[in-house]
Amino acid sequence: MIPLHCQHISCRRPAWNGRNPVAVEDFSGLFEEGTVTAFRCSGDGKTGLLMNILGMIERPDSGEIHVLGKAVLEMENESAHRLRDGAFGYLFTHPHLLPSFTVAENIAMPYLRHHGNSLDSARDRIAEVLEISGLPLSSANLAVANLDEESHWRVAFARSIVHHPKILVAVSPPAAFLLPLAKAHATATGLVVLWNAGDTPAVAACDGLLASEKTK
Repeated sequence: MIPLHCQHISCRRPAWNGRNPVAVEDFSGLFEEGTVTAFRCSGDGKTGLLMNILGMIERPDSGEIHVLGKAVLEMENESAHRLRDGAFGYLFTHPHLLPSFTVAENIAMPYLRHHGNSLDSARDRIAEVLEISGLPLSSANLAVANLDEESHWRVAFARSIVHHPKILVAVSPPAAFLLPLAKAHATATGLVVLWNAGDTPAVAACDGLLASEKTK
């Protein structure tokens, strides 16, 4: 089963600056297990809009999107939200960590939301994703407020994969050093990675590249 594919996606939204609207027009794509696709943006907002659509953050105006074999645009909102929360992990332009929480508490949030268990029950999985993210196990009980910026991003990456998502959507994270980690994890687990990579050299390691003009 193909984890994510879409056909003839079109979407038009007002630009934040009041100028020409941002538009994705007739985009079709297929994203197979274990692949990392880089999206190279031109700064016009099209790439961000497309990734929001592919990540089920925003609905398109027309077209079809299939996630784990389900036609998501035909689903009721509650069912679509459940699918999104389980199938996707996300990285954004900021780590969005809670500074008063420990590393383990921040990482565990998606896991606990899906499994409904205590932090103790998530300990083994937290240890796994700390290692995947390049963080020492000893960091689990540290408050994230005491960590440097790179470690913040590593914690955010660990949180994005802790609940075993099938698709990781990275919407413009500035931490390019995470892309090789995502690539290695995709190879090991079959995770699909969509990464808004800009012009970082790490793009060369990706399995595919989509430029913003291809969203027309």
